[in-house]
Amino acid sequence: MRFFKNHFITALILLSAALFFSCASAGNMDSRDSKKRISSGEEIPASGDKLPPPPVRAGEAPKYEFSGEKLQIEAENMYYDGFQLVGDAVASKSYALKLLNDSSWAIAEVNFPAGSYEAVANVLAPSANHTRFNLYVNRDSYLLYGSEPPIGKYELTTRSPASFTLDVPTTVTVKIQKNDIKNAANNGHDGMTIDYISFKKIK
Repeated sequence: MRFFKNHFITALILLSAALFFSCASAGNMDSRDSKKRISSGEEIPASGDKLPPPPVRAGEAPKYEFSGEKLQIEAENMYYDGFQLVGDAVASKSYALKLLNDSSWAIAEVNFPAGSYEAVANVLAPSANHTRFNLYVNRDSYLLYGSEPPIGKYELTTRSPASFTLDVPTTVTVKIQKNDIKNAANNGHDGMTIDYISFKKIK
């Protein structure tokens, strides 16, 4: 009788140990699966994604030649000050510039053939109070903005394109900044993230 009782107790101990290790293993598996789901990037902000190396910061205004029908200038490749470089896998080339304050500026030079052009920007506005900035083409300023309120992702400023005509081939300075020095009513906002400026020949 004692023999069977001892064996019964031993069997219970072994069964309990087996159940304990089985549960622990399942718990570890759940933990691994959870880490795998997190590392898949589905819920991680774009800044958590693996990005290519950031561009080398320009020490002077880069020069571009417009040819064909379209020219796209990445904001992070412009010569800038007062902007924050933002790594974002959703942005074109994985980087963009965030406009920080009144003194922020970014410039580039573009040689345009004679013709009529339209410029838009690809932007991300954090709120309805951060949706605008000014684009200068030489001395002429254009207030650019996307949806108001913003749609919550990068969008082209097709609601407010900058349209201009050059009668002869001209090298122009393209400048991004918050303020319109000629019209304070057109002053933009801090906080806009600017991905790129796109110029299209329309005539």
